[in-house]
Amino acid sequence: MKKSEINKLDDKDLQLRYYLGGLKLISDGKTQLCNYWTCDINCSCSDVPDDERIIEVKKFINKHNITNERFIKLSYWFLTGAIMKYKGMYSPLFIELEKVIEPFGFTHNKYGEIPDNDFREKELENIVNDFSVKEYCSKYQLDVTDFIILAKMSINYHFHRLQVAENPDDTFSHELCNIINNYGLYVPREYIEEYRKEFKNHQEITQLLIDTRAVQKNYLELLKKLQEKDPNLATEMISKELNELGLNSEKYIRKLIFKNQ
Repeated sequence: MKKSEINKLDDKDLQLRYYLGGLKLISDGKTQLCNYWTCDINCSCSDVPDDERIIEVKKFINKHNITNERFIKLSYWFLTGAIMKYKGMYSPLFIELEKVIEPFGFTHNKYGEIPDNDFREKELENIVNDFSVKEYCSKYQLDVTDFIILAKMSINYHFHRLQVAENPDDTFSHELCNIINNYGLYVPREYIEEYRKEFKNHQEITQLLIDTRAVQKNYLELLKKLQEKDPNLATEMISKELNELGLNSEKYIRKLIFKNQ
């Protein structure tokens, strides 16, 4: 069945099975060139069987008071690596979602991945106990960390648009955006993109520093032992290394050795 026909289905159970069938066509980077539900071409897909897996999907949808369309969007974001994390971890909503969609054997890719960051995390932590946030979490049965992750994604302009039916009952993201906007937490897209670049660069520098310090202590101890047994060889070794760094000079080398003795 073609996308336009799927989106017009009155039978919502059958429509859900076709929505899931479209997720079967997520690109693996080899045999499939597009991710079905983000493609503008009105191509076809098959539905998935009406079995136990569908029952679990419906339970998830009912528990979280969401629409079929929202379930497919959340699933698509998860499968394409678009879900951000909080303190390096997924929140309960997405851990639960993973268990529900795992039996379908959908392809995972990194199509939607962006470098994670901590932008606005402190501000979001400060509002999780406010009425509007509590009301939102209660309506959709969300943990506060679910809210933080969803809000981070919205602030990062990271809600990908899918070619599924526009359901007026799907107010999930609209309500979230209103909360974020009411607290003045949005910034222009250019600003957040620049912040992500700087954050990633800072993380890389920090990790490089950690890795360097991890080996530095043992290296210096071994160098001291070599200096005691053969000072000339130790000096020659350091000289070669400093030369590669463009820091080579006899005065600098002797100063370095004596400093670490």
